[in-house]
Amino acid sequence: MTHPSPSSLPPAKFGIVDLFAGPGGLDIAATIMKDEGVESIGVEWDDATRATRAAAGLLTTEVKDVAALGPCDPSVVEATVLTGGPPCQSFSVAGSRKGHQALDDVLRLATRLADHEDEASFDVAWKEVKTETDAMSDDRTGFVLQPLRWIMEAKLKRRRPYEVIVLEQVPTVLPVWKHFVDILRRTGYAAEAHVLHTEDFGVPQTRRRAVLIAQFDPENVHRKVRFPEATHQRYRKGAERLPPTHDHGDGSLFRTSRSGGDVEPWVSMGDALHATRTSEFVMVSNYGSGGDPKNRGRRESGEPAPTITGKVRRNRLYPLRKNGAGEIMIRDEEQLPRLSPAEAGLLQSFPAAYPWRSTDVAQQIGNAIPPRLSLHILSMALLREPPQEKWYTLLKEWRPQEEPPLSATVAVRRSMPPQTSSSVSSSASVRPRTGASAKSSAK
Repeated sequence: MTHPSPSSLPPAKFGIVDLFAGPGGLDIAATIMKDEGVESIGVEWDDATRATRAAAGLLTTEVKDVAALGPCDPSVVEATVLTGGPPCQSFSVAGSRKGHQALDDVLRLATRLADHEDEASFDVAWKEVKTETDAMSDDRTGFVLQPLRWIMEAKLKRRRPYEVIVLEQVPTVLPVWKHFVDILRRTGYAAEAHVLHTEDFGVPQTRRRAVLIAQFDPENVHRKVRFPEATHQRYRKGAERLPPTHDHGDGSLFRTSRSGGDVEPWVSMGDALHATRTSEFVMVSNYGSGGDPKNRGRRESGEPAPTITGKVRRNRLYPLRKNGAGEIMIRDEEQLPRLSPAEAGLLQSFPAAYPWRSTDVAQQIGNAIPPRLSLHILSMALLREPPQEKWYTLLKEWRPQEEPPLSATVAVRRSMPPQTSSSVSSSASVRPRTGASAKSSAK
């Protein structure tokens, strides 16, 4: 009997290939859903991020470049599900002229990849698209087209379309996902794209993600695609936090909504960090608000964190003190220790024991999709029902295996020894120019 190699996806009911996989925000959710027949393998460029994945026991392809792989490759040929969060920095800045141009380019090039009936015509179109993206001053513009290439090649070359597709990115990518929805419907998928708020699903952080879910259903492409429904209160500045609908002894990260549609209060920073931050505090964000870089946003520990980014270590924390008018008082001499990698991970809903590795941990955490949000998305996309309550506990209590599996490459193990500092950028090797090649992603 032939067994799959350590870096190949085994056959599974829901075998996921995760493009631009990052440190494992989606893959760790897939691990929690293993009993439902879910397996996953990630494609990731960055060596530091691969080291974290290896320490967490996540399958990762030997080939690091998304552009150098395809659905027919032996390591991923068993996949029935395609997921991905392609880096989209080239048009993620709202309102910029270059951002609008990049968005227009992607929509135009995506159209050229649509509606092909045979692999020969698609290959011609892809060669033309790749030539154009290679020539762009910012070749990241082409990253977002890689999932579409994989989708089309699975149908035309592998002769077996992906049964489910899940794509996610920053909200400014929503027009791309909407365009993909139109293309996918013509390709045999029921598909929709919407923006989700992470705090709606119990993540202790405000963050918005544009999510596309598609299910292969050639006879019913215009049917409604169910998206996750909010289980927790939406955060709004100045709003009062709802009282809990349940008294959970295991911490508010894992509350679920009661029957009847009521939601739990938002999950706060204090809830997530109760083991290490025993007193109330205020976080001063690294980013300005209202367009003023000097007007640093402030969140109290009873509120969700602002969006966790690769600059999370620059956020400052102070004891929560207010004057008689209820205004927050900040004293520089009282500054508290800044967030540790484990704490930043908790604010992204990663388990406390997640084994962050290498020297760019903050960037890995900031780029990741929150695992708790992934549970909601995957459960609805694959099973068409909300997550099982036990999965939240499994996520909270998850711990890595004592010995990482053989999926970690020798090069990663030798070149990326375990570290916890997050102040130095990754020293990943120079990427070959392959058009829309892989890069450390927002996963």
